[in-house]
Amino acid sequence: MRGAEVKGLRVADVNIAGSGACVAGLVGLSDGTVAQCYSTGAVRGAWYVGGLVGCHHDGIVTDCYSAGTVSSTGGGVGGLVGENQGFVTYCWSASAVGGIEQDGEVGGLVGYNRGTVTNCCSTSAVRGTGQWWGAVGGLVGYNDCVDGDGVITHCYSVGLVSATENVGGLVGSSPCDDCDAFVTSSFWDIQTSGQTSSAGGTGRTTAEMKDPNTFRAAAWDFVGEIQNGTHEVWRMPEGGGYPVLAILHGYTPPQLQGKGTSGDPYLISDAMELGAMVHCSPHAHYRLAASIDLSGIRWATAVIPLLFYGSFDGDGYTISHLTINGERPLGLFELLGPEAEVRNLGVVDVNIVGSSIVGGLAGYNGGAVAQCYSTGAVSGSGSVGGLVGFSTRSLAQCYSSTAVSGDGAVGGLVGANTGSVTQCYSTGAVSGTRGSIGGLIGYNNGGTVTQCYSTGVVSGGFGLVGLREGSEVTACFWDTQTSGQTTSAGGIGKMTAEMQTAKTFLDAGWDFMGEAVNGTEDIWWILEGKDYPRLWWEAANK
Repeated sequence: MRGAEVKGLRVADVNIAGSGACVAGLVGLSDGTVAQCYSTGAVRGAWYVGGLVGCHHDGIVTDCYSAGTVSSTGGGVGGLVGENQGFVTYCWSASAVGGIEQDGEVGGLVGYNRGTVTNCCSTSAVRGTGQWWGAVGGLVGYNDCVDGDGVITHCYSVGLVSATENVGGLVGSSPCDDCDAFVTSSFWDIQTSGQTSSAGGTGRTTAEMKDPNTFRAAAWDFVGEIQNGTHEVWRMPEGGGYPVLAILHGYTPPQLQGKGTSGDPYLISDAMELGAMVHCSPHAHYRLAASIDLSGIRWATAVIPLLFYGSFDGDGYTISHLTINGERPLGLFELLGPEAEVRNLGVVDVNIVGSSIVGGLAGYNGGAVAQCYSTGAVSGSGSVGGLVGFSTRSLAQCYSSTAVSGDGAVGGLVGANTGSVTQCYSTGAVSGTRGSIGGLIGYNNGGTVTQCYSTGVVSGGFGLVGLREGSEVTACFWDTQTSGQTTSAGGIGKMTAEMQTAKTFLDAGWDFMGEAVNGTEDIWWILEGKDYPRLWWEAANK
């Protein structure tokens, strides 16, 4: 069932034999969350066979491991997951995977991957032929990067890998050479695997694989240091050896106050508790109990990575000095799912450098964001926004004064939008050399933009919206003087004096404090002739 959670369930000495697809020790087909689970024993099937999960189509498999034997007569067999189209993170496999007759995809952790695998490891022995459509890899058999999928980051494998064709130490095969770019900060042992090549990743000697500096140089997050984040993912064994996942080897993350319910949310008070969210349910409810300063911490991923489905209430507090340099969708949140809600939160003095889908608050917004703001600097190469990189749902009563730069869809508030943006504004400088560049939104494709404005200087683009297709921009404005732009794919350009006059916005139906003609919700207020309109909650926080 979509959205279902299986947590803390452990099955031992299974003996499962199936003749069809999606066969596993614990969950045949997953569309939700599988967390803190493990399986041991023997699993056999025809297609998409995993030690723990057979077919993982959506959601997250996290903090899990599998050990035993896993085999199939068709393909898509993995020590932990047979087929992955969702997220697999903080997981480990120590299974014996495949078979001599195996022609399909065989991986130590995942057989066929079209999702994201991050912070995982495999010590599995893997064998197959690799013939025909086959692919045999120490971590992933076949990594399908079509449409930007097939992401592998901060992972390693060390098991023996045996095959005659399409074989790799970390990844067996992928559709094209470009897929190598989707495998980052990941390694395999060229000595123990018996393989000197891979469709992605970097091969190292055994000595290098047991040296923590190999991984720290690639921004791996170890227990006891904060330079690479506070997720506390990895630790080195006391007697030496390969890195191990801390959560599966004795590490206990900070225990958050609260129950994670809407009435009693988990409370977040410092950087360590913020990092500990990765070990809690992505469907839970959270609330800031204090402002958090992240100075001195560098992240290679979003602070709250992968899909988040729950609620996060900033309660008027801020998270400041967030510094990220990475490849995946980046922001405080990586991906906000359709049920997610984020409100009453400021991300201040961010410094985020990424590739595609980058924002100060969230890389991708598929939920509801309200009464939030961002300041600082954000840059990337596609779908880059001061607050959100790519938004498909709702942004309401938010603002950004973040400086935004990049190529592709670049906007002061949102890079690319297909959802609704209502009663928002941006004041940060926006620049780009190619693509759709706008003071508020870079590319508005089928989305609605209502009662919004922008004032920041725009270089290489347009006043309010860079490019608009099949969308509506209603009662919106931009400052032609401060932006340096007289044209826009939507909105009305006004002089600075007009933009600092209430009548300009009242005539367009904006609801201001102290008037009832346009409504009684009192959304906006203004210092007439001195400033631009501000949102009601900004006045409440002063």
